[in-house]
Amino acid sequence: MKTLAAEKPSQQITADKFQRLQWDPALRERKTTTDHIASALRTAIYDGQFADDEELNQVELAQYFNVSRVPIREALRQLQAEGLVRIVAHHKSVVAGLSVEEIVELIEMRAVLEAHMVLKSAPHLDARAIARLKKLCDKMDRMTDYGSNWVLKNWEFHQTLYGAGSSKTMIEFVERIHLKIERYARQAGTDTRLREAATEHRNILSHIERQDYAGAAAQIEQHVLNTGEEIRRCLEKRR
Repeated sequence: MKTLAAEKPSQQITADKFQRLQWDPALRERKTTTDHIASALRTAIYDGQFADDEELNQVELAQYFNVSRVPIREALRQLQAEGLVRIVAHHKSVVAGLSVEEIVELIEMRAVLEAHMVLKSAPHLDARAIARLKKLCDKMDRMTDYGSNWVLKNWEFHQTLYGAGSSKTMIEFVERIHLKIERYARQAGTDTRLREAATEHRNILSHIERQDYAGAAAQIEQHVLNTGEEIRRCLEKRR
């Protein structure tokens, strides 16, 4: 029987898959080995570093993280319970993907929820929050690709919009939807959509500054739906 050290070096599991480990403080926090691996894999899947149905090879993962297969199996079981991984024939683990219909449904849910949340929170945004939103718009205006930095700043913008008056439960629910579909948004992202999204952020903020909160809610609903339509077109074109 071969030992891990004797296996052929991995060709699939590379540092590129886990690039956020190098700069995201949340991923470097002290955790158990299993939790650390599960967190790294979860983030890589959300980041789109692993494609739908791509195998998560236990031998290669054990080599990459320099551990036995035990914490790898435990981490994969965690991700399976979260719906990110599924087990196929011969106990092979693969990334679980979403259908176009599931993505569209999640987008529609998020659009309605965010509109409601902005309608509640916008009247309570103070000068400091408005200044933060403007600064985020400025930063995103200077970004030229739909990379991890855009994803983080985009989520920070949305979270700031409705953080002043929305319940923690609603914010967490919307974040879960955001994480589920973000990899598809990145795959569908184009330079044109990047600029459109930045303009839509400015329009939402403009309505809030004019105290047109119903207008801001309508704008964010359409903003989310626009992203969903871009994803739908991209996926259907591929198929």
